[in-house]
Amino acid sequence: MLIATAYLSRLEQLHPEACERIKRQPSSYQSALAVFAHSPFLAEEILQHPDWLEELCAGPSLHQSCHSFQFAARLEAALPPGLPDAVHLARFRRRELLRILLRDVRGLAQLPETTGELSHLADAILDVTLARVIAHYARRHGLPSASLSVLAVGKLGGEELNYSSDIDLIFLYAANGDTAGPNVITNKQFAIKVAQLTTELLSRYTPEGICYRVDLRLRPEGRLGEVAISLDAAKNYYQSRGRDWELQMLIKARVAAGDSAPGRELLAFVQPLIYSTSLDFSALEAVSQTRLRIHEQLASRKLQSGSIDVKLSPGGIRDIEFLVQCLQRLHGGREPWVRHGGTMLALSRLHDKELLSPIEYSRLTSAYQFLRHLEHRLQFEDDRQTHTLPPPTESHRPPHAPRRSRWRGLRRTSPGNPPPSSR
Repeated sequence: MLIATAYLSRLEQLHPEACERIKRQPSSYQSALAVFAHSPFLAEEILQHPDWLEELCAGPSLHQSCHSFQFAARLEAALPPGLPDAVHLARFRRRELLRILLRDVRGLAQLPETTGELSHLADAILDVTLARVIAHYARRHGLPSASLSVLAVGKLGGEELNYSSDIDLIFLYAANGDTAGPNVITNKQFAIKVAQLTTELLSRYTPEGICYRVDLRLRPEGRLGEVAISLDAAKNYYQSRGRDWELQMLIKARVAAGDSAPGRELLAFVQPLIYSTSLDFSALEAVSQTRLRIHEQLASRKLQSGSIDVKLSPGGIRDIEFLVQCLQRLHGGREPWVRHGGTMLALSRLHDKELLSPIEYSRLTSAYQFLRHLEHRLQFEDDRQTHTLPPPTESHRPPHAPRRSRWRGLRRTSPGNPPPSSR
């Protein structure tokens, strides 16, 4: 509360009239204190833009979820014509994060609504940026003869994005050919230019921070592959050379931006490759061993003595996600109902088909919700991609409390030690 009071004093010094208006409105005052107490980086935004908070609390938006088309309309209205400036994109993201955070910490949104809105916001920024980059290059080269899809995988693909997540993308163009303008280039060259500039705009550092860290390493061939790939080449890769973990990764894949047709065709093509029609554990064992090695490497590199990583530690977020994906791959061939990129909904559907017992479903769901809430609070403090709790110290313990008692609740809630998860 001392931190919130200090920020309120700064707001009063910088914007006395706005601060007085905020104090007079219970909703605005409560919201200001909530942001000041939870998120220093968004508190600094309020100090620069107190009107953001006033506008949010004056309307109904804190009580309504937003979908990607609504975010996109607001972004289009906020951008000047032409190629977007990275600082405008980053500023728009921060303003919308303020609304999402307020709904979260004030108890106006449940976890699926929060992760859904964070994902829809990323979809909208990606789609608007992509469209403007395509228009930018089309003025020079003409439009390509084949359309372009952007697939999201990982947390964004499952519509379960964090407050400070990478976004994992695959750029896919429908077919080879040429553009139809005066300065002709191939569809491949056009798609690569679009992928590179879109990625650069989203990940450029600005005075408002960056918009998103874009990761293209999950594309076919990884770092060695082209940043944009044709539909036929992608089909050939996943059918002939795609590794088990790459197929499992595609459980969370979906079209996030651009024309949906190429992406949907690829996802339909890979479905039989992902899901087993019989209980064959060999592929899952191979993925499990790969994930175990990656898990051990990351854990040894990241974890300090006594700290807990809510994502990587045994019983953490990745373990739960991997368990869910393994069950989906084993049963998804016979039960298409369990095929879904979102972990929470996949758990519900596995339970619905009696592939998880009521006790297993309850424990996994409560653990996952607890860990994701905790992960969010670690991240929206300073807009950092962190998953690690600090080690307990003497100053953290309440008087007369036994050592490490602060973390006992976390260990009780965790669901044990299933195999480590895929991305």
